Amino acid sequence: MSNIKWLKDAADVAGFTSNANIEWDIFGGYRFKVMKDVTLDVGYLRYEYPSSGDFNPKPNTDEIYIGATYGPVSVKYSYSINDTFGVPNSEGSDFIEANLAYPLTEKLTLTGNVGYQKYKNNNALSYTVYKIGAAYDLGSGFSVGGYYKSTDADEALYTYKGKDWGKARGVAFVAYAF
Repeated sequence: MSNIKWLKDAADVAGFTSNANIEWDIFGGYRFKVMKDVTLDVGYLRYEYPSSGDFNPKPNTDEIYIGATYGPVSVKYSYSINDTFGVPNSEGSDFIEANLAYPLTEKLTLTGNVGYQKYKNNNALSYTVYKIGAAYDLGSGFSVGGYYKSTDADEALYTYKGKDWGKARGVAFVAYAF
């Protein structure tokens, strides 16, 4: 669960208001080893935006996915079974990504990601995303880190109220896993 602002901005630009300020990612799947050092993962993922009331279609998105991991590298393919993030007629959109989590030391991990979001029936919204960073394990479930993220998203299509949501940015984080 995380806080968001893009739906409030999109609603304001469209001439209505929204209280949608939370993204809740709900997922379930099955991960299994197919051979030494190789795992497969299949499952379902839902992006839920509570209080997204007046959006039509709703931004809530359901995806089925399959992924594979070998050592520090993983790949994943996700397929949307409904309209994707509120884009009309986008059922069947997909996202493919490759990830790296390479341990530099016992506690420090280099991370990287490249992905491609393709919107069915609206290719202008499609984009590639890139991310590189690092995470440090503090122990007891806590970690800190940062990353640099960028996209080739069309600025004109991803700018709301003067904020380019596809713009490159650096992010620092503190995380707790349990």
